[in-house]
Amino acid sequence: MPNVIFRQQTDGLYAYIAKRDLEAKVVNIEFDSPDHWGGKIELANGQSWFLTPQPRMPSFPITLRLSRAAE
Repeated sequence: MPNVIFRQQTDGLYAYIAKRDLEAKVVNIEFDSPDHWGGKIELANGQSWFLTPQPRMPSFPITLRLSRAAE
């Protein structure tokens, strides 16, 4: 379960996975509303991760622990 840093850029949300030294644009979030955020997160490089849904959208940048998403 790596730590992932999410940061908002002008062209979208990006995820940096420190353990892999990888940064990729977030292309889809299962739950993406101000009062329910997280679930399956898909990156532009094809990887999918899972974040336990949060009760609200966090302020960025933020570091969260994710796990591999089930395919």
